[in-house]
Amino acid sequence: MPERHNTCPAQPGRPAGAGRTAGAAAAGAGARSSRALDARTLYLAAAEPLRVTSTGEALVISRPHCGTMGEVQRVPVARVLRVVCNDSVEWSGAALALCLQRGITVSWLDGRGAELGHLWPQRPRRTDLAEALDMLAGSEPGWSDSYRHWLRHQRLAVLQVWQGERARAGRPVGEAEWQLAKRSWVYQDELADHLPPLLHGLAAALVAHRLSECGLSSHYWCCAGEPMELVQDLTRLVWAEMNLCAGALADAVDHPREAAALFERWSGRCVGALHQHLANLRAHALRELHG
Repeated sequence: MPERHNTCPAQPGRPAGAGRTAGAAAAGAGARSSRALDARTLYLAAAEPLRVTSTGEALVISRPHCGTMGEVQRVPVARVLRVVCNDSVEWSGAALALCLQRGITVSWLDGRGAELGHLWPQRPRRTDLAEALDMLAGSEPGWSDSYRHWLRHQRLAVLQVWQGERARAGRPVGEAEWQLAKRSWVYQDELADHLPPLLHGLAAALVAHRLSECGLSSHYWCCAGEPMELVQDLTRLVWAEMNLCAGALADAVDHPREAAALFERWSGRCVGALHQHLANLRAHALRELHG
């Protein structure tokens, strides 16, 4: 069978190698009605190239250089929440079209775990946050500065989460340590990464999936010509909290299968943090829009 990142044991009726992602919900009515309650994240990676084609209701995964029928697996699209794959996976146009039709985000990572890009399905229903960002980015000259101020406030919120966890663990953050962390992370946007790099791309894939389901874009162009890189900025906030608060997750990981399993153990917290950032962005954008 094609090698995939198994994050949960295979169960009868479920495709092996599909990892559950907590908290994600379908945004379009059509996608919601066709998606199974046990839909999972499908992680695809192998030492040899994989090929993904499709039938009307399933993704068909095979090794292009192996002719045995035992090397083919069909994964019903109703049980696929999103797909994360590396750049050695070859996709047919029909398979990508099927993912678009079913509202399935596909994220590509390179061999080091860096984000390469995403297949971004169009959503039939947009949120008020999506509409507010379109209006602010397109017509409000001061939005770039306002957004940067919001990001700085969110970095402080991440640092406060870390401070609270340290206090609960009996290792309170001292004043000198707090001021140093505040200066470097909140004001200079500098963070010392100690988690395995493979996890960063998985965090970006999760953020992209959630933004897509909310009808948001990966980035916006402000009227002053400045980019607003929403996926990148939100991923950095989630990544910072992981680095600051992960604890045992900081163990070295050098294999995609291990990275996916490790990330799934943290993904529920990532989703919760991301939802809070989006709620705060919505409140900030609506205040800017309506005064």
